[in-house]
Amino acid sequence: MSTPPETPSPRSIAREVAGLVLVAAGILVVLVALGAIHPLLSTSVAAAGTFAAFRFPAPPRSNVSRVVACAISAIATTTAVGCAFAYCPPLAWVEVGAGICAAGMWLASEAT
Repeated sequence: MSTPPETPSPRSIAREVAGLVLVAAGILVVLVALGAIHPLLSTSVAAAGTFAAFRFPAPPRSNVSRVVACAISAIATTTAVGCAFAYCPPLAWVEVGAGICAAGMWLASEAT
């Protein structure tokens, strides 16, 4: 016999919301600071961060949320590569090559 889940208190919900707001604000500060150093650095970190955020902590469960997560990651990655081509084309080709390698490793590691 299992016990019913506890209803979270308003205080614990408020604490969790405050924590998430602080995390989001901290990430925004880091991205703005990186953008002040160099736009390519901030867009690359944003692209990696969106992929990691949608892939590891809480992967999307429904098809609509999965499509939205993939679209956001694709936009951030395209922005990073576009910014790289604007600032340093050889570095952009490194990013493109790394993406191709990552896709190849993903395809090779999938079990049938």
